[in-house]
Amino acid sequence: MGFAEKLRTFWDDLFYSALVDRLENDLLLLRTDIQQLRQDKDAVIADLRAEKSVLNAKIQLYEMNVHARVGIDPTRTRPEKPNFANFTSPPVMTSWQKTVMEHEAQMAKELEEEEERAKVKG
Repeated sequence: MGFAEKLRTFWDDLFYSALVDRLENDLLLLRTDIQQLRQDKDAVIADLRAEKSVLNAKIQLYEMNVHARVGIDPTRTRPEKPNFANFTSPPVMTSWQKTVMEHEAQMAKELEEEEERAKVKG
């Protein structure tokens, strides 16, 4: 046995058990810390899931309330499509026809005003 080996053996005998105890304690503390973090994470996730379900229930309640006020029936599977079979568009007017209608409307208005003035005077 050489001097270095004797020195290493002496060193290990002197400090090895204390070093191992220290490392085992550190490892145990780290494991408990990690376990606590996992439990905290799981608790937070459970709380968030519960809060999410409560909020979803509130949203459904509000939606049902709004649907009832507006008259929407969410149980209806197919919305009714509008039917334009009876729709007839008005005939297209030319610019001359528009001018004539405006002139006739103006004349009718003037006649009504004259009649009102005649009633007031007479």
